Amino acid sequence: MLIFAADMRKATLLMTALMGSCLHLMAQSADDISMRPSFSVDFSGEVQTDFERVRQANLLQLHADIPLTRALSFQVGSLSALSTREELEVNDVQGFSNIDTYDVNVPFALTVAGFNWQLNDRHQLFAGIRRVDEDYFCSDGLALYTCCSPGIFPTLSWNADIATFPLAAMGIHYAYDHERLRLQASVYNGVGYYRFKGRENVFRICPQSDGVFAIGQAEYRHRGGHYYLGGTMHTSSDVHPSAWVYTEQELTPSLTMLAVYSHAFGSGNICDNFCGLGGKYALKRTEFGLFTGYTRVLGIDEWSTELICGFHLTDYLSVKPVLHVITTDGTTKCVGMLRVDISI
Repeated sequence: MLIFAADMRKATLLMTALMGSCLHLMAQSADDISMRPSFSVDFSGEVQTDFERVRQANLLQLHADIPLTRALSFQVGSLSALSTREELEVNDVQGFSNIDTYDVNVPFALTVAGFNWQLNDRHQLFAGIRRVDEDYFCSDGLALYTCCSPGIFPTLSWNADIATFPLAAMGIHYAYDHERLRLQASVYNGVGYYRFKGRENVFRICPQSDGVFAIGQAEYRHRGGHYYLGGTMHTSSDVHPSAWVYTEQELTPSLTMLAVYSHAFGSGNICDNFCGLGGKYALKRTEFGLFTGYTRVLGIDEWSTELICGFHLTDYLSVKPVLHVITTDGTTKCVGMLRVDISI
């Protein structure tokens, strides 16, 4: 019995040592994984037609997140946009493609380049080059559509040359995220750029001539719903404050409805209001979406309606046939698109 008890003590000590070693190796492996850099490549290409002409637009985006410590990382991202020169005879004001740079090709532009500090599990701070639409107007519902307006409301994009696709600017971004509430606040150089030299240098910080652009947003999540309230301010006297409310409500596990309203205060704005209503329906690996938006730009009224179907063929590849019906200043035109997205 004494021999058996001694053997049991030895076995227990051995098992304890083995378990400790395993836990140590697992923790070390988790630390190694958390300190590994991550890379992503996203390509979107589309064929557009107004049923008389055909043109093509392509967008390549690269991103890397390189950990420096467990709390600090360096993030860098870029885009390259190439479109055929001849534009379709649509003359819309909202823009039917959110990857098309139209008459300007962008061989290479920085979209992100800076340091991200994860203070704790709730607070995050970024400083460097960044695009506004990296953090705002990119919810799951809005991200489905190809029209420009859901990606950046025209009350912002028309009234100021801020750092939205394909432009970026030096800035600071803060985010607080805890359970149902997410708060964001950002300050950028007042004008966005994409070049690397001269006055249109993306590293430029010039509050005197460009001004300072500030944006903030609150998101509340509850019972399948996402509710957003946000606003902007600009130090330039020519750019007035704006605000928006947006909701994304899940009605069933497959059906989600969207509604948005945005307003630019003051007088003399290029665009005063934007409102939109839509929905999306998910069926296995397929998404169906419908979104219609109204705005008035430079005295021109426009209704733009998008019908999209997204086929997720694999985890990396999706195909999206799209139909836009656009009524601009009383004239209705249709645009058909076929977009291919590849994410690695």
